[in-house]
Amino acid sequence: MNYTLSLTRHTAETLHGHLLGDRSREQMAVTLCGVNRLHRELRLLVRDVILLPADAFRPQSAAHLELKPEVQAFIHARAHRHGLIEVDWHSHPGAGPTIAFSGTDDRFEAAQAAYLAQRMDGVPYGSVVVNDDALDARLWLSDPAGTRPAGAKHRNGKAEPGPTHTAPPVAQPLQAILIGDLARRIPVTAQRLNRAHAPFVSPVFDRQVRAFGPDVQRRLSTLRVGVIGAGGLGSALVAHLARLGVARWVLVDPDVVELTNLNRLVGASVADAQRARPKVYVARSTIRQAVPKATVRALKTDVFDPCAQRALKACDLLIVATDNHSSRMAANRLAVQYLIPLVHAGFNVSVDPTGDPASARGGSGVGVRRVTDVSGEFAIPDLGRWCLQCAGIVDPQAAGWELASPAQRAILRQRGYVADTPAPAVGHLDGVVAALAAAEIHNLVAAFKPQHRYLTYDALKAELVPLSVGGSAHKVAAQAACPVCSPDDGVLGLGDLEPLPDYRRAAQAQLPAPAQLPPRATGPAPIDLPAPSPAGPAATPPAGPAPAPELVEVRPARVRRLQEALVETELDWRE
Repeated sequence: MNYTLSLTRHTAETLHGHLLGDRSREQMAVTLCGVNRLHRELRLLVRDVILLPADAFRPQSAAHLELKPEVQAFIHARAHRHGLIEVDWHSHPGAGPTIAFSGTDDRFEAAQAAYLAQRMDGVPYGSVVVNDDALDARLWLSDPAGTRPAGAKHRNGKAEPGPTHTAPPVAQPLQAILIGDLARRIPVTAQRLNRAHAPFVSPVFDRQVRAFGPDVQRRLSTLRVGVIGAGGLGSALVAHLARLGVARWVLVDPDVVELTNLNRLVGASVADAQRARPKVYVARSTIRQAVPKATVRALKTDVFDPCAQRALKACDLLIVATDNHSSRMAANRLAVQYLIPLVHAGFNVSVDPTGDPASARGGSGVGVRRVTDVSGEFAIPDLGRWCLQCAGIVDPQAAGWELASPAQRAILRQRGYVADTPAPAVGHLDGVVAALAAAEIHNLVAAFKPQHRYLTYDALKAELVPLSVGGSAHKVAAQAACPVCSPDDGVLGLGDLEPLPDYRRAAQAQLPAPAQLPPRATGPAPIDLPAPSPAGPAATPPAGPAPAPELVEVRPARVRRLQEALVETELDWRE
């Protein structure tokens, strides 16, 4: 069993500043974590942080600190109430490439883990020790074999009955701390000292290694990438990343190859269309042409399938390259809840079928429809700061229309709310957007250039425009109270503690009855929708009354910002 801990970039910066800001005394912080339980792996997901001030300790010196009992009780109560796993962080004096837990740490943590295991039915307990240059981390488990799901006994703050553990907890080393995106995978001391088993780098990637080094290539080869959507754009992205050396894949797409796909679907042939070959199988063949020993799980299903969701939550990176809002919404929720970096890529081609052909761009324009927009985009949300939904890239109302049942959709189409006309698509636009996104994904690992989290491409103007979420230039506003990524009201880092929603069932239940759907007319929409994405759906509903509420789950805050609670109570730790 492997153990890792994931946290956002901003959480890591907060912890670093607190633990290593004042080196005259040891410092301490506590993270409360959700959990992602996988086959042979347990990922702790940092949900919230408690930065402990000086008056939370009895003694605090350069070599020792001890929490007040009432502070410790406060932390235990918070963690237990929300089903979260406590991980204590503290600093040691000095610097150096290695660090180890002290004998005092060993004795205290063994007693702490035994107490939690006895009082809270075997809940794990973690600890991290840091200095200026290194860290070490471990997880204390009453069930190291992993037969009991850690953290799974809580749903909505209620404890389910489970076995009582009497065996003393055993410390298991964490393999790595994962910070933010893909570039920051920090091995703990034990892993850092053991480099003899580093994976072999194939000479196939010699030219890349000359530019970016063998460590980057090894990281690419061990990444597990989940791709949602293996159509024109998704297949092009798969081809680029396979040539970069990505060797572990999960592919999700319910569709099969059709003749109309062949102008842009990388690796597809007429024979594939004639036998209706699944697109994920074509993408798998593309991968294995570049990396013959690649591990590929090809799932001919959609992202709403629980089987697909279980496979995707085991990935290190998610890519959503679909042409609909509902799949983007599901991918966004999965990424935020499990702290998995997400890349969205999309494009749009718009034409004016009634326009004057003579005004077409280029040539004589005879018989050519006027193209009004050829654009694409990619976005890499900054986990913990913004997501696809609060940035307006996902439209919850459009997602609701897309997930209507066939009978409901027929009525929506008849009343003018949706149009099922195939969208224009062209291979070279897929190629441009895929190449831009692949370069930025490579940069997540290699960090060879400044990062662009949101970039749009306008083919008609030959422009690349970087956007900033919450910034000043080309601003895209994030929502502080986003129901997905807000640290208070959202699902950030909850992992398995919160079930993933059934968006399809919710959409079909929320759509009004046919009698309540008048023909589409102009007028103000009753729902304040987020701004549409430049690469939105091909069939945009006309303006007017909306038949479905937004598909967002507004629920009470599960976890308050605990550092704010400390300030508000003026260190009164009693609940």
